[in-house]
Amino acid sequence: MELKKSLSFWDVFAIALGQVIGSGIMVLIGIGIEFTAYAIPFAFVLSACLSIIKQLPVAFMGSAMPATGGLYVYCKRILGPQVGFFYLAILLITHILIALFALGFASYAVALLPDLNVQAIALGILIVFYCVNLFGVKQAAAVQKVMIVFLLCGLSSLIFFGILEVDYTKFSTSESLFPNGWYGFGLACVVLSFSTGGAQYISELGGEMKNPHRDLPRAIIYSTALAAVFFALVSIVAVGILPIEQTAGKPLSEVAKAILPPTVYTAFIVGAGLFALATSINSTFSWATKSVLIACEDGWLPKRLAVVNKRFNTPHILLTILLVFASAPIIAGKDLRYIIMLGGGLVFICDLIPLIAAMNFEKRLPEAFTNARMNLSAKHLKLISAFGICVLMGQAALSFSDIDITGWALVVIYIILVLIYIRLRLRYQTSASSSR
Repeated sequence: MELKKSLSFWDVFAIALGQVIGSGIMVLIGIGIEFTAYAIPFAFVLSACLSIIKQLPVAFMGSAMPATGGLYVYCKRILGPQVGFFYLAILLITHILIALFALGFASYAVALLPDLNVQAIALGILIVFYCVNLFGVKQAAAVQKVMIVFLLCGLSSLIFFGILEVDYTKFSTSESLFPNGWYGFGLACVVLSFSTGGAQYISELGGEMKNPHRDLPRAIIYSTALAAVFFALVSIVAVGILPIEQTAGKPLSEVAKAILPPTVYTAFIVGAGLFALATSINSTFSWATKSVLIACEDGWLPKRLAVVNKRFNTPHILLTILLVFASAPIIAGKDLRYIIMLGGGLVFICDLIPLIAAMNFEKRLPEAFTNARMNLSAKHLKLISAFGICVLMGQAALSFSDIDITGWALVVIYIILVLIYIRLRLRYQTSASSSR
């Protein structure tokens, strides 16, 4: 699949940063505070460090063999086509998290205009960015860069007005930092991993970058690090001014309303609240169809789904399917916490597979390994990948510990259906080849 190489470093950086900053600081911070109270800044920093470590192997593979649908391609080439498709099938179901971004956007819109309908706003913003991405990834990246500027200005306003008002004595005792013990802190890190993770998905756009060998790893690492700085500072303000009862389980707008002047508060809701979630929705629409395009070419899915508009260079059928899938949890009325924990557990399972691929990269594809722009030895790549796998397994266990039996059943049934599909598809491909 040859797509136009139109994305510069700043295009890719904006897409990655928008993917990272989105739901975490604006929606998930309140849930994280419920779990670990005043230790929330430390949970953000730890989550960011772990995210960078987990993403280094992906960045390395991206610097060695960038491709459209990068993560799927890495898994396919190193671990085999069956594992590659299994990875893609799990990745597809994690797109349920787009509903989280849309519902978060709607909650901030309602903070400004209480008479708005949350469900209608959530569905409406999905449609807006579906239409933006129909006009091409370059156009989506241009919109993203504008939104990122407003987003960072909005977060900076909260830091500026609040950082000197914080009561830092609240961060001094273990009782205030860990009211639910280390288990609560661990759950907070799991939830916040959605805010500090996600930059690795720009690997899906490797085939559309002008200089992917250099820009892809830089964008992954720099965007995660910058987001972590803002997350830590904002979270200090979030828990350090109001009583914990007023911030636990609440969006960041509650804190902003208490400490910002009315006009600045309105600007914050628009700039930080709305644009934070909007950038994540836009980012996901930008990259989420790329692996599916390649899987259609490989024969795992019907090729007619992979039609690309010649004028705008966009897969309009796949984008439409993504819109329908993202809308389903909103229409079904599922709450944010359930979507986070169910989708998050699947994300952790999904992210294991590229790290396993990275561990086998040098052995399976030695020529591609030597082409990597990043400077990592095979030994160090294996050690980092192994550590990332251990982290993901721990995060997955914590995430699924908060899911009911229905959620578990849905996950198991889906995985079984994927395995059955892979087996049947292989039989079909074998019989089709033998009949020629």
